Amino acid sequence: MDQTLIIQGRYAGRRFIPDGPLPYAEGAAQLVITPAPAHASGSIADAFGTAPVLRAGDDILAQMQVERDEWGDR
Repeated sequence: MDQTLIIQGRYAGRRFIPDGPLPYAEGAAQLVITPAPAHASGSIADAFGTAPVLRAGDDILAQMQVERDEWGDR
């Protein structure tokens, strides 16, 4: 290789996972790991279906309509 290549990615489960395709190049390599601050993993979708009591969409819609009616014409 004529130039140094920096491959961005992450290291998880004892594996390096590149952010994009690896270049077609061969040569000596180093893996340098920069610890990143822990952040909450997952998404808002992980919360779906975890409420103590699940409600039907019609029940939620009816509650929203009642609350809207209470607002009046503002």
